[in-house]
Order: sequence, then structure tokens, then C-alpha cells
Amino acid sequence: MSEQPIIYMNGDYVPLSEAKISILDQGFLLGDGVFDVVSAWKGVIYKLDAHIERFFQSLQAAMLNTAMSHDDWRAAIIETVKRNGLQDATIRFIVTRGVSTKVVADPRDFEPTIIIWPAPYIFLADEQKRAAGIRLFISHLRAFSPDTLDPRYKCLDRLHFQLAKIEALDAGCDDVVWLTQGGLVGEGPASNLFMARGGELFTPGDGILHGITRQAFMEIAAEAGIPCTEANLTPFDLYSADELFTCSTAGGALAVREIAGRKIKGPVPGPITQELDRRYWEKRESGADGTEIYR
Repeated sequence: MSEQPIIYMNGDYVPLSEAKISILDQGFLLGDGVFDVVSAWKGVIYKLDAHIERFFQSLQAAMLNTAMSHDDWRAAIIETVKRNGLQDATIRFIVTRGVSTKVVADPRDFEPTIIIWPAPYIFLADEQKRAAGIRLFISHLRAFSPDTLDPRYKCLDRLHFQLAKIEALDAGCDDVVWLTQGGLVGEGPASNLFMARGGELFTPGDGILHGITRQAFMEIAAEAGIPCTEANLTPFDLYSADELFTCSTAGGALAVREIAGRKIKGPVPGPITQELDRRYWEKRESGADGTEIYR
């Protein structure tokens, strides 16, 4: 690994200490930008092309344009990880609207800021919590309505995510999920949610970011012969679940042992959670659906 992390910034590979943005950058001033996150495990980036495709959807919807093609992003991400000598990594790639010297500026007239930032892979929860399960909080904050800000925008403005996480931590919980404007179960700041009941799997379908890892778990469930349905779930459904788990790029399936003060009635992690997580990590270990970094 490089002595100092190497960052890709606007076409150059620079040490972290030299990777600087202007205080006038719209990403800093307004949270005006989009990003995505992929992970590498044992030298293989998981579902890189799917993440880049989702990233391009965010760019297009946010009216952010770069000269970089899908292949350009792919090559730059791989090269940045290589220059850091990482085998297991979390890689964040970002585009902001860029810099303007005007207090009131035309948002169409900007040169975007482009950043790729790899870091050593870190699980969302420590080994003990991965084995025993986490405590999940239901936030008093609600998700944005899709006609305000569609959750499929993976945007830099994360204030509502941060407030929800602070709320959960202050309540003694490990993570948080919030509800949609209609009171249905949504998602967490960095994860999607699955519920098992009666041998079947359910996951929220509307008002959420359609996570790449979420889709992977739905595919793994199908391979395992476990029925999986996108459904309108209420808090009551979570309270009465046989199993709950979150899933994310940073950790696979993470069992939930308690939701809003109510203990999960079955074993934690439950048999479905264990089976799907085992299959997920088998895929990661084998390099399936992955892009090799060092070849």
C-alpha cells in the first residue's frame, strides 16, 4: 500500500495531502453533487459496472456532465486502487457541480469536480455485532417524497442521513431505518432492509435507493430457492418478523436482534440470514460478478 493514499482528482493522481477542493465548490457549499461506492475484496471489485451504471443515472438526473465515459470511469477506478496497493477496499467516486466565483451563479455554467477516493475496507459493524446482531432504530425523520427528491439520486447532501444516525446512536442503537412519507418502511443511511417470515423474504420496493447489494441478495435468494417479494412493509411487519437483516456494500448481510426496542423472536442470525450471507461471501471469495484489479 502507498505510504500516503492516492486520490484521483480531475484527471490527476495525487497524494491525499494535495487533494484539495475550493471552498467555493458547489459540492462543499450546497452538497450539489452525486456519488457512488463500490467495494473490493481480495483484489476484485464487486459489480463495478452495475455501480457505474447507477452512477451515470444519478449524473444524468442531476444534470451533471463529465467528459468521462463508462469505460473511462472503470479504468480510473481500477488504476486508483492499483496505485494504493489495496486488495480489500471501499472506493467512493464523486462528481460535484464545481466552482463558481459568483454568489448567485447559473448552475448550468460549471466545470465539474471529479474525485475517486479508495480506502481500506471497513465493515459497518465489528465482529461481535456481526455475530450477535445489531439494534435498529426507526427514525422520527421521514424520507423525502419522490416528487421532492427521488431517493434514487445518490446525492452528496446527507444531512437527513446524519441526523437520523445521530438520533439512533443517542438512543443506544447501532443503525437506523426511516419510513416513507406514507408511513411505510424505507431504508437506512447506508443499507437496505430485508425481513423473513414463514420461510419467505420481503424487502421494501418503493421510496428507496435500489441498492446493488440489495439486488445481489434478491438474486442469491432466488438461487437458494427462497421466495423474495418487494412489498409495502409497515413497522408492525418488522416487529413481528422471524428475521431481519440489513445489507450493504460495507458488510453483506447484518442481522438485526432488536428493532425499536422489540427483540426479534427467532434466533439471531436466523437460518435465512446465515444462508444468504454465506452464499454472498462465497461469491465475493470466488470473484464472481467481479472485476479483477491486478491482472
